[in-house]
Amino acid sequence: MYRLLLSERVRGMSVAEAFDYIDVIQSFRGDWPLALSPSAALEAEKLVELESLTPIPATHGALALVEFYADEEGLASSLAGKLGVSPEVLRSALERGVPLHRLAPPEVIEELEGVGEHLRAFLFEAAVPLGEGDVRGEALASLEWVTDFEVVDVEVPGLDPEVVERELERSQYVGEYMQRLERLFARAETRARRLLLVRGEGEARMRLIDVEALMAQVVERVPALRVAVMYNRLLPPL
Repeated sequence: MYRLLLSERVRGMSVAEAFDYIDVIQSFRGDWPLALSPSAALEAEKLVELESLTPIPATHGALALVEFYADEEGLASSLAGKLGVSPEVLRSALERGVPLHRLAPPEVIEELEGVGEHLRAFLFEAAVPLGEGDVRGEALASLEWVTDFEVVDVEVPGLDPEVVERELERSQYVGEYMQRLERLFARAETRARRLLLVRGEGEARMRLIDVEALMAQVVERVPALRVAVMYNRLLPPL
């Protein structure tokens, strides 16, 4: 069964409640052997500077929460003071659906308290390693929450999820966990793999175990491999 390789306590939280924990993981600048880039950036005529995040390891690949959305006036007011702009400007951006991480640098967001309370929705992308066999597009398209999916061929190291879990159990805090994973994956064998990238969206009140349940629907429909992978997920600029 699909599971995020996090503590039971965190997996039982809503995405909003776990925002600080998720942010620490995804802000970790790991030296991962692979970078996944959006095709639009690769096809662009001009070079663009891309942001990156580290995904959450899972029993079947990894999962990245690529965008967060918020619409609370309190958040706009708090950010406005730190960014030196009017609350109206930020409020207008939030109403247009501009992702939270696009409104301010990570260091500014990290200084705010209770950011999770203001979250409304999120977009996620899961990378699922595939074995032999075809991916039936209609099987994934029938899932109402799936917004997009594709299969890419990459060179990426993979590890038994139980090996990753042992590092989780040995870690006292999330930063230590990520440092352990960085060392672990640096020693792992890199090989050619097919990755299914499946994207969806949800409300911030969803628990992480609810996100796992969505992904369980995917791994039941494709030739998924039970192997954890890690990489840098590159994001296009706003």
